[in-house]
Formats: sequence, structure tokens, C-alpha cells
Amino acid sequence: MAAMVPDRSSQQGLKEGWTRATFILRKDHLEKLKSVSYWERKKIKEVVDEALGSYLKGKKARRKTNTKNSSGSNKL
Repeated sequence: MAAMVPDRSSQQGLKEGWTRATFILRKDHLEKLKSVSYWERKKIKEVVDEALGSYLKGKKARRKTNTKNSSGSNKL
């Protein structure tokens, strides 16, 4: 069986269904994530995945429209 080749560099070295992303977050949240990760002997990505899973459970995902304003950036 041929190995699956990632179509993006953000997916290299990751299991199927995962990707890399960069986020900006509050320092106090990062410190809590690190603390929970340490004391529960989990990776930070596992703690983030659990937290996001809990938050998103039961929420309906809707596609956003790709509208652009005059400056060319997406409207939020």
C-alpha cells in the first residue's frame, strides 16, 4: 500500500484528520493549559483538543460566506 502524502506542509508528520494551526491566546490561558497538561500528564494538544471538543459539542457548524470588503480582507 502506498504511503499517504500530505497535501500541505501543515499536515506533515501528523495523523490523518489533524493539522497544524497558529493561534494567539491570553497568557493566563496558556499557563493554565501548561499546568493542566503537566499535572494530568497529557500533551498540550490533548488538553486543547478536549477543551475545544467540550466547547463545540452540540454546536452546529455553518459554512461562512467568502465576502470581501473594499480592502480585500474577509469581513468578520
